[in-house]
Amino acid sequence: MSWNIQAVSHTLKGTADALEAEGYRCHTYLVDISERERVYEAAKKVQQEVGNVQVLINNAGIVACRTLWDLSDKAIESTYAVNILSHYWTTRAFLPEMMNANSGHIVTVGSVAGMLGTYGCTDYSATKFACVGFHEALFTELKTHGYDNIHTTLVCPYYINTGMFAGCRPRLLPMLEPKYVADSMVRSILKNEVNCTLPDHVRMFLPLKCLLPAKMCWELMYRVIKGPETMMGFRGRGKATAG
Repeated sequence: MSWNIQAVSHTLKGTADALEAEGYRCHTYLVDISERERVYEAAKKVQQEVGNVQVLINNAGIVACRTLWDLSDKAIESTYAVNILSHYWTTRAFLPEMMNANSGHIVTVGSVAGMLGTYGCTDYSATKFACVGFHEALFTELKTHGYDNIHTTLVCPYYINTGMFAGCRPRLLPMLEPKYVADSMVRSILKNEVNCTLPDHVRMFLPLKCLLPAKMCWELMYRVIKGPETMMGFRGRGKATAG
């Protein structure tokens, strides 16, 4: 995939510097997670230079925010490669050591858009729905085979004010601030919570999808929540926006 390598490297360095200023030891690795072999190579390097990974947070994402007929084939493939297929590569790279020790924590960052289909997001919503299915199935497999000390947390946030959805105008709630989301994730991980929906009261709206007739649910999305109107101002950070 095509990225501004210099900008990403600068961001990584800034994050590392900030953590080290707080007294943490930090290692950074620049990896295209859409490339399976690059992920596996980087994982080996991490294990050699740092040691076994205790907590894996799958939190990469891109969004194009176009209707299906305006999406290019390449954009669809890229969204799937980054938003869901990469979860398989990273988890398969680090899970064996967790299984050997029967210890660890896997965090999957999905989205509220992975619980309720969103306008302009046939690719993004579908990959986030896939994240939910991936995570729930993995949880079941680990528990069935006795890996009770490998914990899993599924995080499904509302819009986050990172620039990824710049231009969107949420009508239901204001965008969440990154610090609030990060702090909430840390609390959920420390408490070994299985699910973390942000903000928490968004979960009250989700059962309506199952309880209401499909046409009524669409009317709710369109006239009350104004889902399509929310997304139509999208400009993001560029043609495909990384999160």
